[in-house]
Amino acid sequence: MPEQPSSSSPDEDALAALRTRLQQLHRRRGRPSYRDLAKQTGKAISHTTVGEVLRCARLPRLGQVEVIVEALDGDMEEFRALWLAADEGTLPPPTAPTQSAADSHADTVLAGHTDTVFGVAFRPEGYLLATASDDGTVRLWETATGQQLGAPFIKHVGPVYAVAFHPDGHLLATAGDDGTVRLWDTATGRQIGDPLTGHTNIVVGVAFHPDGHLLASAGGDGTVRLWETATGQQIGDPLTGHTDIVVGVAFHPDGHLLATTSYDHTVRLWDTATGRQVGDPLTGHTNIVYGVAFHPDGHLLATTSYDHTVRLWDTATRQQIGDPLTGHTNIVLGVAFHPDGHLLASAGDDGTVRLWETATGRQIGDPLTGHTDIVAGVAFHPEGHLLATTSYDKTVRLRAIPAALRPAAASAAARRITELRTALFALQRSHHDLRRAHGHLRRERDDLAVRVEELSTPPEPEQRKLIVYAARVLTGHTDTVVGVAFHPEGRLLASAGDDGTVRLWEIVTGRQVGDPLTGHANLVFGVAFHPEGHLLASAGDDGTVRLWEIVTGRQVGDPLTGHTGSVYGVAFHPEGRLLASAGDDGTVRLWEIVTGRQVGDPLTGHTGSVYGVAFHPVGDLLATTSSDHTVRLWETAARQQVGDSLIGHTGSVYGVAFHPFGHRLATTSSDHTVRLWEIATGRQVGDPLIGHTDLVFGVAFHPDGHLLATTSDDGTVRLWEIVTGRQVGDPLTGHTGSVYGVAFHPEGHLLATSGGDHTVRLWPGLTPQ
Repeated sequence: MPEQPSSSSPDEDALAALRTRLQQLHRRRGRPSYRDLAKQTGKAISHTTVGEVLRCARLPRLGQVEVIVEALDGDMEEFRALWLAADEGTLPPPTAPTQSAADSHADTVLAGHTDTVFGVAFRPEGYLLATASDDGTVRLWETATGQQLGAPFIKHVGPVYAVAFHPDGHLLATAGDDGTVRLWDTATGRQIGDPLTGHTNIVVGVAFHPDGHLLASAGGDGTVRLWETATGQQIGDPLTGHTDIVVGVAFHPDGHLLATTSYDHTVRLWDTATGRQVGDPLTGHTNIVYGVAFHPDGHLLATTSYDHTVRLWDTATRQQIGDPLTGHTNIVLGVAFHPDGHLLASAGDDGTVRLWETATGRQIGDPLTGHTDIVAGVAFHPEGHLLATTSYDKTVRLRAIPAALRPAAASAAARRITELRTALFALQRSHHDLRRAHGHLRRERDDLAVRVEELSTPPEPEQRKLIVYAARVLTGHTDTVVGVAFHPEGRLLASAGDDGTVRLWEIVTGRQVGDPLTGHANLVFGVAFHPEGHLLASAGDDGTVRLWEIVTGRQVGDPLTGHTGSVYGVAFHPEGRLLASAGDDGTVRLWEIVTGRQVGDPLTGHTGSVYGVAFHPVGDLLATTSSDHTVRLWETAARQQVGDSLIGHTGSVYGVAFHPFGHRLATTSSDHTVRLWEIATGRQVGDPLIGHTDLVFGVAFHPDGHLLATTSDDGTVRLWEIVTGRQVGDPLTGHTGSVYGVAFHPEGHLLATSGGDHTVRLWPGLTPQ
């Protein structure tokens, strides 16, 4: 979290002097990243606090300034004097300008583009401005001096329409007439990787998700596309719904919504998690809709149009708020909210920029003039004291926002919101980094475990005993319970039943959590939790897969449809981005979680119903089982079968599970056996595990990989030792009918099973002796 700044109320001129000198020093030292600066301070302050100090929106602590100045090799005495002057509300002799930052930029004209200037965006810290032009270039400008920084970015073939900075400022995205989106390193000015291609016409709009992991683009082909920032790969299919060119695109401040505008006269909202449109289009504009912007707190959306109006919309109800904002005498193009949210700026074909009071919709003062042609783009400085505008007159203008239009109370609140959002962004990035590190460590652990097993030849162990206490019985389902799954954190259990419901259970108390999840039109066969635990997937006899939000119990979006028969099994990719489903139609289908769309064609090859599906722990392989007596392995990325089918079972193959280390696979069958397979060779390991006296359905590995649990039509649950293939102890009995589902708790101390007796049972005390 950012450290709390001083509670002093410094003189704005003195604070502006400190800000200007800090930012000049940062530029002169080559603009090291905030993270690098934080490291240079010995992590005395966080990278988030480094950014807060350099932006200097309000007076930081003296100690914070000192460690940054030391890291940047600045004149410590000079900066101490500047800080004291700001703290006391006086200006020191000639170490700083005597004019406020706002006043020093009144009507500054930035010239350099040789044709119409369209897009404009401030870097999050505010010291840079980026512009895009019909001359095919992107240019960076120093906000403090108005000078162009370096050479233009030239890679697009033809006009460049839009620019957007990544939330941490290290990347710039641009959209061009050549149908591409390009990413640039803002420090070097070099293009990063190949252009992002996919649009079949011009690209007009571009925007980053607030946490920076996604990029959205709007195109002349009528589509919106989502891209993974880290890889430049398109995520899922295009978002379709607009019936004409898509112009504007903007993310909600918390990232859960995406807003788009189009030549089709509509505004549309999209759920960024599923890629599906949220509700009906927002209608009201009577012509092309151009600009779009969310209020800083997300409760409002502003749009502009060819119909000469600006309109405000309530994002919760998707209804227009009040009358249109009228005043422009021609097409309205650009729109932007002040960081405090109390002002709205719009840019028009009439050559003016207008400011509006958000709360009342009233125009504030006279139109801002100066441009000699159409005004296309508009953007507020992150601190709100400047407004940048672009025009068909080939210029960019920086205008001061009078202090009277920047209420102190509103500014304080907005700054606090910004601080919290910055902290949230830092936490999100840290979470992402930790997840990646965890994935690498897990893979190293798995590789090491396999190597150890290969090198060691342990003596034949004695058969171990297992202490298993009486099972707790969870009741509520009114018919057979087929599938069970534990939440990744182990606090919840999900079950799927022939009564058409999915139920959640609290592990500690054994109580049902909330009402059953209903929506499937018939039997529910399988359930699986997302690796992060916020979603649950279910597979039904109605041919659908459904996603559920764990916290609310609500269904997320529409059902995933495509299978032409019952869906028996579901499994999430270890990274959570994909979902696999197995169907009676003989196919396996992959679904993208973000968009809910099917990825490519179905995986085909099985000649009968597909019952089981499981991802390898690393996620590069997928295993499936079928009534055709085979087990098949598929390469996840290529969606192609790997090698020959695994053959050995003499009946339908039902259950499938990968060993936690990923080197083996277990399967169950109607031939009454359990079989283990070596992934590298596709060969069966040892003899089948024999003991069940009827069909064997479910299979699950203990988290430490030493035990295997199986369920059967013979009414028993059996545990097997992986090293020897021996059954451990007596069968677990208690169910009064067939036993179908089985799952180990993530910590391994509980086993859950489900059966034809309408119950779920929790078996505690799985302690090998």
